[in-house]
Amino acid sequence: MQEELIYISRQFANMFGFPVRIYNQNDLIFFHSTANLIADPIILCFDDIIKKTEQVSYYVYEDAFYYGIVNCEKYKFITGPVSEINLSLHEVNRLGFLLNIEDDDIPGFISAMKSLSGVHLDTLIQSIILYNFSVNRTMYNITDIRIKNSEQKSLSTDIKENEFSEISERFFMNNNRSYMIEKDMIKKVMNGDVEGLIDGATKIPSVSSGNLATHLLRHSKNFFIKLETIISRAAIEAGLNVDEVFSVEEMYIRKCESLNNIDRIKNLQYHMIIDYADRVKKFQKYNGKNSKLVNEISRYIKNHISEPIKTSDIADYFKKSRGSITTEFKKQTGMNLSDFIKVKKIQEAQELLCETSKSLVMISNYLGFSSQSHFTKVFKEITGITPKEYRENNYKLL
Repeated sequence: MQEELIYISRQFANMFGFPVRIYNQNDLIFFHSTANLIADPIILCFDDIIKKTEQVSYYVYEDAFYYGIVNCEKYKFITGPVSEINLSLHEVNRLGFLLNIEDDDIPGFISAMKSLSGVHLDTLIQSIILYNFSVNRTMYNITDIRIKNSEQKSLSTDIKENEFSEISERFFMNNNRSYMIEKDMIKKVMNGDVEGLIDGATKIPSVSSGNLATHLLRHSKNFFIKLETIISRAAIEAGLNVDEVFSVEEMYIRKCESLNNIDRIKNLQYHMIIDYADRVKKFQKYNGKNSKLVNEISRYIKNHISEPIKTSDIADYFKKSRGSITTEFKKQTGMNLSDFIKVKKIQEAQELLCETSKSLVMISNYLGFSSQSHFTKVFKEITGITPKEYRENNYKLL
């Protein structure tokens, strides 16, 4: 059996171009990839994938990558990662950082990961259905994996039965009031009105949370996710980068799901709203409004965030003189381009300090600072506190 699985898995990898692995229990007994991954991204989500017990299934990591899974007796076949989207240079660089890949190996890793982009989830599912038939001799359709007809019918029945079960005059009054409060919050977030949100903090609990679950803890988490979605979309409408917002959204939802204390969830909810407003405020201050040049420079910095970026590098990229691009940038933003580069790097550092346990030295090196002391100096210059203090403060808050 093992020899046959290895043979089929190797042919599968060569045919579809997806990395493949075979595990016996939790032990890796075979790995093959036509793409030179250098480090296997599966280590970031292996504990979750290994728990999948269905004969054929898939796993989504961070809304970015898909893995296909087939269980055959005591063996587990896992293929991926693949992605429907073309990953940005920043995203792949960040992934390499999380995998502790050496700087010299990053270009090869980027090339390998980009070769695994542009694969639709349905394509992956069709491939593992074929693999499953080869090893288990059972037949599945894509709807068996993605959509369950019986579940769809059950959902339709449940929704129709409960749709109007709790409607009352009070229900409409509460929802109308909640809508007006939500609308006010959205406006303040889109305007980056941090002070206004803080002043109106007492109104936030007045938003009607409805009846989103039978248990209070789950209800609180569901309401947080509902509110997070509303606020994050307001931030996108205000001009924040979609990828950045989705990344922050995922971070907050993961944090919410990890909490088992309602008071902490409520504090996280408040922090989330203020955070989005603050990000919009900084965006409007440092990016200008409707500036193509500033947006393109922001994108350049994001894609080269792990490099020591100089204003001359940006000028060369845009085929302009250093003097003309820095003058135009300051005219549009009121800010020196060199300071803007620092701000963008420190914003990235803030996310890494909150979302990862990477050391200050590793973050400093990843962001292209000459030393940790230089990183600390610039961080304090921008934020008013040291990276260590920032991590401690945010850990206590979240």
